[in-house]
Amino acid sequence: MQLTRALMVAAGLLVAQYVYAEDTQDEHMMRVCVDNYPPFQILEPDRSPIGEHVAALELFASLLQRRLVFVSSPNFARCLHMLEQGSVDVLAGIYAKPERAAYSYFLPYRNDGRFVFISQKALANVNDYEDLTTLDIGVSRETEYFDRFDSDARLHKVQTNDVISATNMLLKGRFDLLIVSEVVLPSLRARFGDFDDKLRVHPYTHEEHRQVYFGVSKRHQMGIPLSKMQAIIGQAYEEGRFMQVVEEFAKQHLEHY
Repeated sequence: MQLTRALMVAAGLLVAQYVYAEDTQDEHMMRVCVDNYPPFQILEPDRSPIGEHVAALELFASLLQRRLVFVSSPNFARCLHMLEQGSVDVLAGIYAKPERAAYSYFLPYRNDGRFVFISQKALANVNDYEDLTTLDIGVSRETEYFDRFDSDARLHKVQTNDVISATNMLLKGRFDLLIVSEVVLPSLRARFGDFDDKLRVHPYTHEEHRQVYFGVSKRHQMGIPLSKMQAIIGQAYEEGRFMQVVEEFAKQHLEHY
């Protein structure tokens, strides 16, 4: 995070300040919701949040010359609710779904990644999509994966609050299979020392070619016209600047991968 700050200063940008707050109406602030979802968002006691999304949000706030205010949340579903209510201004890493368009503007951030499936070691190989239909699958509440999976009524999905509690449930045999973003595997292995002894990643994976966005609440309090945000953030996206800070974070924080 310190390296990311230094890069911003070198670029002549206003460095985002780190403040925790439950609510504020100051238009010079940019309130963002963060839950603990390594490596995207990592919350630790007495430390400012870090992560891929946090690095991108630092740049986002700096480009708009706003102070970054973190509002912590127990899970992603709560973050979406706060975005809808306008109690936060921005949320990183969401998909443009019609129901979210009712309360959010979408500004481009990055392309999507790969999803993998993990289980206890005794489960037979999941080699293709059709193998999913006979299994109980753990999913994180309000998380979008890929269109076929999300809309398939044949699949039996077990709702969980987040990927950490979901992994604990998987280890206890509460369901057969857990879907996660591939980038979270190193952090899960670091958190669960018995991951490789008890769990396995299956051959079947899925990579969706779609856009990931920053969601900006239609009730945001930043005092910036949407057209100005679209121009500034859109240009940064086209220049690859958000992925640059994400990649820099990954290089400097290999312990989360």
